[in-house]
Amino acid sequence: MSARSTQEYSWDELKNEFLGELQKMQRCLHHFIDDLTAISGYAQLAQSKTDGSATELDKIIHTVEKSMVMLRACIANLTDFERKYS
Repeated sequence: MSARSTQEYSWDELKNEFLGELQKMQRCLHHFIDDLTAISGYAQLAQSKTDGSATELDKIIHTVEKSMVMLRACIANLTDFERKYS
């Protein structure tokens, strides 16, 4: 294999890995946005109730915690990717 072919292969490998990481990030961010939308809806429900229903508040807390786990995973993936190529 020539030096040029090896270099092109390395660039293709790097490009494919980068695109794979971007796709993971996109999926994670879409889930995060969906959860934030749910948080907003649950918060609006809680606001409209005069009794301050604990059920809606529990849903808000659960959704926020799930969102934070996903956000931390996104950050970890980006950090690992950055370390690998810096």
